[in-house]
Amino acid sequence: MGLIKDLREVRPYDFQRPHQLSRLQLDAITLMMESYLRLASNFLSTYLRTPVQIQHLTTEQMPYEQYVEGVAIPSVLALFTINQSGSGLLESSPEVTLAIIDRALGGPGFGHFTRRELTEIEQTIYRRIMERLLSLLSQSWSSLMPFETLIDTIEYNPAFTQVSAEGDLVVVQQQQITIDSHKGTLSWVWPYPSIEPFALMLGRHALGREDDQDVKPQSQEMFKLLKRSKVQAQVILGRTTISLGEFRHLRPGDVVVLKNRYDKPMILALAKQEKFQVLAGKVGGHLAVRIIGRTEEEPPSQGSAAREFKPSRKAQAEEGMNP
Repeated sequence: MGLIKDLREVRPYDFQRPHQLSRLQLDAITLMMESYLRLASNFLSTYLRTPVQIQHLTTEQMPYEQYVEGVAIPSVLALFTINQSGSGLLESSPEVTLAIIDRALGGPGFGHFTRRELTEIEQTIYRRIMERLLSLLSQSWSSLMPFETLIDTIEYNPAFTQVSAEGDLVVVQQQQITIDSHKGTLSWVWPYPSIEPFALMLGRHALGREDDQDVKPQSQEMFKLLKRSKVQAQVILGRTTISLGEFRHLRPGDVVVLKNRYDKPMILALAKQEKFQVLAGKVGGHLAVRIIGRTEEEPPSQGSAAREFKPSRKAQAEEGMNP
């Protein structure tokens, strides 16, 4: 058995459904689709000169044959390719499709539209609208990774749009579209090989929820670890300058005179960085210091010497020569 180095890459394996996206990935795909639907609604409202609302309903995984069984005939099925290798399918109800075409041709968009196949002229107009919608989808999803789409064909029977084999799972995203007095459904069908790269990328960016728990940003976890990190603290009693010869002749009992006065604040360094001015004292029989200000700030009044205290640059540069 090989050594598993990163447990976060291990995913449950279902032998009945070998290819299955996690809840985190499905929620992330839903968020991306909802962002795209706002762009699509604005485009259709402007292009058709009437308010168009598109509301996301569900995102589900199901076997492809289960999806096909629920498709009414005829339905407008636009088959498109993804990055020249994958495929996808957009299903729309004929009533809403005809209302969109009627509006695009300058009609009122009202009235009853029978469920039928599109004529050649209607199919050409609908294809142009679909090309614009897929272009917006490419712009929205290309921020994550390359995503290029191209309409292949428009059919009316799912038997002629075999985007996946029987038994394979597909991701079906259903939306409700409202235009004038007409309501219908849009269904995006994503075969697993086509949507998997985007699902994995979205899951790594944590754009969703898993097991109904909010996914915490990485920065918060790093901040929690940072707060528990230990930092070395040192108190600098004072500084002076001596020659290398004087340092060489130092013996036990010799006295080294510091430049700062006894009543001046000392410096507290954290991780070798001078941060605070402190005063010496005792707490419970132990030596201690009390912080009275930052090194760049003027400390509280402790006599004239305390107010004038500020380590010189020369003294800071000579810290390595301190005894």
